[in-house]
Amino acid sequence: MNPGVFPISAGTAVSREKWGKHFFYTAGRKENMELWNLWWPVGLVVLADVFYQVCARRLSSLKSPLAALGMTYLVSACLCALLFEMLIPGGHIFHEIWPPHPAALMVGLAITGLEVGSIFMYRAGWPMNIGFLVYTALAIVVLLMVGHFMYGESLRPLQHVGIILAAAGMFLIVR
Repeated sequence: MNPGVFPISAGTAVSREKWGKHFFYTAGRKENMELWNLWWPVGLVVLADVFYQVCARRLSSLKSPLAALGMTYLVSACLCALLFEMLIPGGHIFHEIWPPHPAALMVGLAITGLEVGSIFMYRAGWPMNIGFLVYTALAIVVLLMVGHFMYGESLRPLQHVGIILAAAGMFLIVR
């Protein structure tokens, strides 16, 4: 993807300048569908993450939170298989997952790290409203750098100010 260009849907992109106009001012049905396609995943992620944080905090008090996490992965695998069957009728799931793509294996490692890290943050005593903010702010700063250095995405002066504000905010929140 080119720096300064944002995806609308598969195969469609809009420039940074048109981003706000395109997504926050809609005139017709097609634009409303593009708006829906852009924002429903965001809503799902926010809802799922809030639910996840509440449950992860509860898991942290269990004798064996890692065993509970194993059950979590079983539920996730079953739901993914069910969604595959619903969304790709006639598809062959085993043809899709074997041989496994290296990126899929790395995402599995990353998800495990996120979940184990979150549960043990809560177990160590981090309050939910502070721990989540701290690691999210740190992840944002790191992702800005990764995007800049690995993918050539622009790092504008205003984003530098955002990094400073995020650091100041974390200091004030943790203090």
